[in-house]
Amino acid sequence: MKGSAIGITGAVCLVIGFGAGFALRPVLSPVAASPAAAAGVAQPTEEEATAAVRRHRLFTGTSLANATLKLGDCSPGGVGPGVTCMTQLVMDPTRPNATPQNRPIGFARVNGQWEVAVW
Repeated sequence: MKGSAIGITGAVCLVIGFGAGFALRPVLSPVAASPAAAAGVAQPTEEEATAAVRRHRLFTGTSLANATLKLGDCSPGGVGPGVTCMTQLVMDPTRPNATPQNRPIGFARVNGQWEVAVW
């Protein structure tokens, strides 16, 4: 009889523990939004980021007028002002061997429009 009472008590404790864990999970470990959104930092839309990259000139003077960009997660600050976003960039999609590059790019708002801040 003692063995079954101990087993029942253990099972009840497990049920209470799991229930408390599920109930307190949102309090102890809340689901976080992206760092930029959680900090209330503005970030460019994919269209604004693509326009900024297309306006940008590389140090060689090369224009990226045909570049395509997919915007990923953004976080505030980083190396420069504004936000740093993970991107998938194709510099010239008209070339047959153009491959996407996964790279972080910094963006900052200058005079009301987004510009590339860190290449």
